[in-house]
Amino acid sequence: MVLRERRGEVGLIVKLVSTFLAGAVDLWVGIPTGFVLGLPAVLVWAAAVAGNLSVVAVAFLAGDRLRPWVFSNRWLAKRRKRVERFWEKYGVVGVALQAPLLSGTPTATVVALALGAPTRSLLFWMVPSVMVWGAILTGAARFGVSLLWG
Repeated sequence: MVLRERRGEVGLIVKLVSTFLAGAVDLWVGIPTGFVLGLPAVLVWAAAVAGNLSVVAVAFLAGDRLRPWVFSNRWLAKRRKRVERFWEKYGVVGVALQAPLLSGTPTATVVALALGAPTRSLLFWMVPSVMVWGAILTGAARFGVSLLWG
């Protein structure tokens, strides 16, 4: 009996860590991963958002060291242009609000910092943006899953 409970705990931890790591890649990866692994919506949201915000924290810590890489990386060119357009039009708020949906939170954070975004302001807007969009995307995914599998 105890062994079965331990196995269940380990299984839950593996699912949470997998969802966390997938969320670090992007919310669009983390949320479906959590549902595929069979986690409840609240845990999917928490793990995916935590993973995504952990990468934001790393980007904030690495900040200036990533600047040359951001402007020389060909893969980032399209996303960087998108973030730059939002930066020019809407400032920090626009970058933070679009990040989870369009450019990816880690990319938007690094590019915004490279463009000279104020760190505190970017962090102030990025955290609630990821949390809210994570909740919206998790709810949409949960609702979509419930429509398919009842």
